[in-house]
Amino acid sequence: MTVSSQPAAAKSQRDSATAQADPAAEAAPSPGYGEQSYLPGNEVIVPGSAVTFALQQIAHTQTSLTAQTWGTGNLVAGVASVVPQMFLAEAAWALNTWQNSIGGVQASVARTVGVPVAHELAQLSLLATLMLPTAAGMALDAAQVSVPLVGIFGSASAARQAAAEIGAEKTNSMVYSAHLMRTVNTSQQIVYISVNGGPVVPVQLDTGSSGLTILQKYVGQKDLGPSLGWGIGGYGNDAISVYYKYNEYSAAVDFGGGATTSKFNIKVVDPSDEAAYENYGSASIGAVGTLGIGANTGDGPTVPALLPGELKDGVMMYQNIIGSWGVVVFGPNPLPSRGRIDGGPVGNFVVKVDDGDKYLLKGNVDSGGVYGSLPYYVVGSARDVQTNSLKSGTKISVYTADGQTLLYSYTVTAGTATTPSNSPQLYDSNVEQGTFPNTGNIPWQKGPMYIDYGTPDRLGAMHFDIW
Repeated sequence: MTVSSQPAAAKSQRDSATAQADPAAEAAPSPGYGEQSYLPGNEVIVPGSAVTFALQQIAHTQTSLTAQTWGTGNLVAGVASVVPQMFLAEAAWALNTWQNSIGGVQASVARTVGVPVAHELAQLSLLATLMLPTAAGMALDAAQVSVPLVGIFGSASAARQAAAEIGAEKTNSMVYSAHLMRTVNTSQQIVYISVNGGPVVPVQLDTGSSGLTILQKYVGQKDLGPSLGWGIGGYGNDAISVYYKYNEYSAAVDFGGGATTSKFNIKVVDPSDEAAYENYGSASIGAVGTLGIGANTGDGPTVPALLPGELKDGVMMYQNIIGSWGVVVFGPNPLPSRGRIDGGPVGNFVVKVDDGDKYLLKGNVDSGGVYGSLPYYVVGSARDVQTNSLKSGTKISVYTADGQTLLYSYTVTAGTATTPSNSPQLYDSNVEQGTFPNTGNIPWQKGPMYIDYGTPDRLGAMHFDIW
């Protein structure tokens, strides 16, 4: 038997101003909180390396195709190879142009913030650059479709080899994969996946945990295989939590559009505990599971890091672009960053309440943490003792670990009969030792956020992006 206590994502809003969120924290955190990587394998993810390899593969295919057609004196096959060669050259141009220009256009977006017209033009230039890998993929599709002509006109081996190589190039040149994301209850994100070929279902996307936990009836049963073991999982903190039995199975997750992970061990909630799992909050937001994308929290694996090509580099979440709908993008960070917290999502950041002192905290930048949590000693006199929440009008400012770069700030609002206060949960750190500082979903309400898996220590980083 294995016992697992996953860092928790808050799954539902509370009904009063005194307890709005269940911050993500391990049930029994070790002194090394946030210092263990849950990225799959042992290798460091190097952003850009897959595209570099794809370019090398394309060059090899071009050279090989030339050698096996024109180089052998087969002029007819050589003429037939002109079309796939043209598409291969187009794909190489698009990928090279993206590699060489993405940093510059991102810098232009950051540099022109607040400058009318210039900023909009910079944004358009960035969008055009972000489309280049898609153009490369379309060119590779066309090359793969046209390369059989080489075989028809006399070089079957060259056609077969080129077709196989182009297939690998298409995988390595996958750079971005964008998908709809819906925000419910103001602060919780839903994406849609298929597990082991099963139905497309909604799950909560959560930076505050890792791995996939899902209800049994939503997992495709064909070729699923036997259970690989069982354990006890949980979400919550000292104030409220849920524990459930799960069974492990090996399965892949399909986000659509070619963004499919390799197989990994998923956690399927045991039928005897489904009611408790759903009542904790997943049912109230219309989700049938939790997809954890944290790099240094949970017990893994970090699911998006199992995607092909550059898609494994990280995840950008941009909520509420149009109403409750936003977008999640797998791949390298598509936007410029105004600042970062080392550790994804657990890392060091500085918090200041009103005009008080700045405090260096180690906590969770948790998309599923609703309004987060702060210890008493940080908030001081801003705490309303009767409600155990921050007083309406209190300003919270969050900075990078050196205290120099303001990442975001917000003002606490009073709760109403229908809308809770956005005050973080307050706690006594000497008593509630299973609760840790948590930003909650507030940073995502301020703008796009990116969790980066390509850090040398494999612990990730959280980027506060600019658009």
